[in-house]
Order: sequence, then C-alpha cells, then structure tokens
Amino acid sequence: MKSNSKTLKVLIAGGGTGGHLFPGMSIAEALEDKRSCDIRFVGTTKGIEMRAIPKTHYQLYTIPVSGLYRVGFLKKVKTLLKLPLAILKSLFILLSFRPHLVVGIGGYASGPVMALSVLLRKRTIIQEQNAHPGMTNRLLGKMVELSFIPFAQSLKLFKNPIVVGNPIRKAITESAANSSPPSQEPIVISIVGGSQGAHILNKVVVESLPQLAKYAGEIQIIHQTGQNDYDWVESEYQKHPQIKAQVSEFIDDMAALYQKSSLFISRAGSMINEIIAMGRASILVPIAISSGDHQKENARTMAEAGAGIMIEEKEFNPDHLVKTLESLFVDKSKLQSMGLKARELYRGDSAAKIVDETLKRFQL
Repeated sequence: MKSNSKTLKVLIAGGGTGGHLFPGMSIAEALEDKRSCDIRFVGTTKGIEMRAIPKTHYQLYTIPVSGLYRVGFLKKVKTLLKLPLAILKSLFILLSFRPHLVVGIGGYASGPVMALSVLLRKRTIIQEQNAHPGMTNRLLGKMVELSFIPFAQSLKLFKNPIVVGNPIRKAITESAANSSPPSQEPIVISIVGGSQGAHILNKVVVESLPQLAKYAGEIQIIHQTGQNDYDWVESEYQKHPQIKAQVSEFIDDMAALYQKSSLFISRAGSMINEIIAMGRASILVPIAISSGDHQKENARTMAEAGAGIMIEEKEFNPDHLVKTLESLFVDKSKLQSMGLKARELYRGDSAAKIVDETLKRFQL
C-alpha cells in the first residue's frame, strides 16, 4: 500500500551485468509498491541495461565509463580520458533530475554518480550483492550513508551496513513462495553463465557430452550460452541427439527455469541469490579474475553451508565435472540436501527490507 502521495524521485546507478542490474530493478519494484515514484537508471551503452531497461517503463541515462581493474595499459588510458566527460554527464543528470534518493548497485556507472551524490549531499545507499564487494563499492562503502549487504563477512567495509541478503526480482520471489523440490526424474541440469554466457562453462560442458551420453535417459539439459557461443554449442549438442537438451542464447523467464531445474552449473555472481531463494542445488565455478575475488567468496560461502559445490576455474575440466555429476546421479539425496541448505540461507524479500529501512532512515 502506498503510504505517501508525494512522488519520490530515485536514481539507480550501476549495472553492466545482470548481477548488478537485476537487484536494482528489484529495489525499483519494491519502491513502487510503497510509493508513487519516478525511478530512473544510469548505466553504460555496453551493459545489459541497454537491453533490459527499454523493456520497462523506467528511463535510462548512459555515461561513458568502463573498468580500470585488470585491464591493459591502453584501455586504462582510454578509460581515464573519458572520465571527465562521465563526471560531467553524471553531474548534469543529478542537477537536472534532482533525485531524493540515489542508489548504487555496483558496476562502472555507479562510481561517478555515487561519488558526486555524496559531494552534493544527496541521500545515498549502496546495495552490495557479493560476499566481498567489487572495487567501486569498496571505495564508496565508507562514504555512503547506508549500505545493504548479503553476508556479515563484509560488515567492516561499509559505514552503516545492514545485513539483509540480496534483492530478488519479484517474479522469482513469487515463484519461490510456491516452489517445491523438483522432480529427480529426469535430473534437469541448467547451465547458466550469466547474462552474457561464460565460454569456459560452455566449453567444458560440451566436452563432457560424450561421457554424459550414457546417462541420457536420466538427465535433461537446459543450456544458456550467450550470443557468442550459441551456434557452436548448438551444433555440438546435435552430435549427441540421445541427450535431451534445450539450447538458448538467453533465457528471459528465469522463474520458470528455476521451477523445473534440479541442478545449476553456473558462475558464482549474484545469481546464487536466486538459487538460494529457490532452494536449488548448484555447482559453482567462480570467475578467476573477479574484483576482490568476490565470486570465490560467494562460492565458498555456499560450499561451507553445504548448499553448493565449488570447482575453481583452474580445476574445471570435463573429467572433474563428470565425476562430480556422477556422485550426484548415484546419490540423488545430495541434490535435495543441497537445495534445502541453500533455502536455509534465504533471508526473505530483501528488496522490501531495503525499501522499508531506507524510507524510515531518511524519513522519505
């Protein structure tokens, strides 16, 4: 129920990947459940926001900014040369829109917008998705007034941190409320390497197909490849017609995918929060060069809770993957146990908690 007739102007800054953007969209949905809002996003022209935001009623601004972490010298120079323009555009957005609240969700676009918001004394919050924050949120964590984090490990990195878990898209939270353990026959294995796919996941899974063919009657595979690898991966599955498989560049209806899946093979970004909410088993392959090793921290948190299996990228190969899968095929109770352990980590509707705490703290 909307408690105030005043239109709340909110600017949500960040994105680049679904891991950053989708929690921001979840917060936007929760804000609109509470208040009359004018919500706008700031991202880049190369991020997933260019595809996702135009499908909504939100307005998207873009600024010319990219990463400085683990990039070559020439790219670093190019990024630094564009930074003054990114700062000017961010300043123009803030002064023209005049938001009552600025939300940082991580990603390159978050940096200049959040830093300027602090300097302009705007009400600011950070939503961090990972067990260990990336560079942008590590730098801003001590400056922003209020931060919402998924796990207690990173409490000391933020000024006023509150542990709430992670915001989940409304379609997922609604699906989670009605979720039941998936059927173990067949075992539905979903490979999702993030919104852009993950080449190493695609490569190792495809190279595992000859060994997995003997389990064709027991498994079904759903494989999101990303755009770049789609044709190649699809052609590899066609060589093993006995394996029932569905191959897609991108899957829009993730809620339906979670409902039917028994096991996920994925990276260890913020997607693990949806895996937790839905109570699904997972094999997690953290990206080797993530900022602050946040994906490894995410995967380790899941593994230590018995909610998933972590395989480091350097050890992720067909033999290791097949051996891991076979251990789950032999004892299907492990799948159910991991799913239950994952669900125990779910803290409820974090987006609603973030909104309630923010509105109360800032008296908005």
